Amino acid sequence: MEKINKITISYDSDDDILDIIIGPSAQEAISIEQEDEVFLRIHPESREIVGMTILGFKKYLLDDKEKGKKLHEFVVESVA
Repeated sequence: MEKINKITISYDSDDDILDIIIGPSAQEAISIEQEDEVFLRIHPESREIVGMTILGFKKYLLDDKEKGKKLHEFVVESVA
């Protein structure tokens, strides 16, 4: 697995879509729905995660908060 040196996060407030790109730029990928409206993007050859998209991002966070869940946490580990 290659060292991740760049993560780009963008949010489209008009359509309420959060998009995360892992790596220097967007890559060819296959989208796999993990749960309703949450998609992981997987590189078709290396099978590595190259991104993530959450449709209805605000609703996704608010629904979990109303159900008593904590906000989602993302942990990034760095190897120096």
